[in-house]
Amino acid sequence: MFEKEEKELEKSKDLYNEYAFSDDQANSAILKGIHRGKELKLKKRKLRPLKILLTASIIIISFFTTVNVSETMATYMKNIPGMDKIIELVRYDKGLLAAAENDYIQKVNASVEHAGIQLTIDSVIYDEKSLTLFYNFHAENEDLHVIGDFKLLNNKGEELSTQKHGTVWSIENSLLELRFTLNGQKQLPKDLIVSAQFSIDGQNYKDVWEIPLHLDESKFVEKKVFKLNETVVIEGQEMTIKNIVIYPSQTDVHVSFNPQNSKQIFGFNDLRLVDETGEVWDLRVKGNDSINEDEFIIHLESNYFSNPKKLNLQFSSLRALDKDERWLEIDPVNKKILKAPKDGRFKEVEIWEDEIRIKLETKSNSNVDLIFTHAIDQNGNIIGENEGVGIAPDKDSIIYQIPYPSEKAPPGPIKLELLDYPATIEKEVNIKIK
Repeated sequence: MFEKEEKELEKSKDLYNEYAFSDDQANSAILKGIHRGKELKLKKRKLRPLKILLTASIIIISFFTTVNVSETMATYMKNIPGMDKIIELVRYDKGLLAAAENDYIQKVNASVEHAGIQLTIDSVIYDEKSLTLFYNFHAENEDLHVIGDFKLLNNKGEELSTQKHGTVWSIENSLLELRFTLNGQKQLPKDLIVSAQFSIDGQNYKDVWEIPLHLDESKFVEKKVFKLNETVVIEGQEMTIKNIVIYPSQTDVHVSFNPQNSKQIFGFNDLRLVDETGEVWDLRVKGNDSINEDEFIIHLESNYFSNPKKLNLQFSSLRALDKDERWLEIDPVNKKILKAPKDGRFKEVEIWEDEIRIKLETKSNSNVDLIFTHAIDQNGNIIGENEGVGIAPDKDSIIYQIPYPSEKAPPGPIKLELLDYPATIEKEVNIKIK
């Protein structure tokens, strides 16, 4: 059971993003997700299990979209061995596709091998803010589940503070994508080291796989900055679009929210750039890079190489919830919801072995996947600290699998802080950029 789902998951091109987890949590969650998929037997309906696995700032999602490749790109692909695999990876992202088309990619072809695991970097796309790695790794024994923990170091061996999005476990004969985005205002150094450690079936290897990178300075180009400071009010909630920065790899939209707002804003559902022809560059990944609770940066596709005459920022829907409704409280003993958002989307609390399962009624395309990372007891202690929250999405609902080791967990009510939620506020907004 669920063998088909596991194969589909392995074949998918995954992108992860944005909630902080320890390495132990991530590795444990991934392996547990793989094995739990075989065991998951939900009553009432058959669901496809998908484990949300995060490391640093991680969330797994799958993209299957089509973008026509131009004749220029087709010619370029013929000149660079393996380029067709890279195009297959970036075809969902107009910015990265344009970067490759404009020769904004550096071939690396470097490998290192330890303990029967080979790591190979094929090529990179980069700018002063981020580095996108096209790579693969595999173990001699292909039946083993291998998971990588990747870091980006400077030439002194010091780790850079980054957010990571991409695939971190081996998919047979596939090129993988992993993006590092720098935190703060620092610029990407020209000399780097890609460092990795691996776990095989839950066993962490002490070996370190390292590949040095020297980035071609000619491919660092000037970012485009547009200062806006446009304030918008939607259903009584005030927000300011402070500025937009366009890099070759992505567009950063810096947004702040009035701390006095009655609602917590979780994110935009349809934020996008639109040029004079109606062409759209939209959200790259679900989620935001938080500066603080009331300020974050949203990443859109880049139109750096397009140079439109006119460019607008548009949106009409945001996810938001009253601040006094941000905590979900559950009584595990009596399987009751004690406190939840007033819209009543949370349903059916069940206890399954060492986890609590609760259903959230929402459409599968609601831009919401992981809405909390862990439960806490009445003393504020994390329950199941080394476990990850899982999800089983269905057409009109998501069932969340919350770690709850019954022998160790307290019997009293538990609480979960909502980090996202499918409730929305709406208004058509169009802001001129140029």
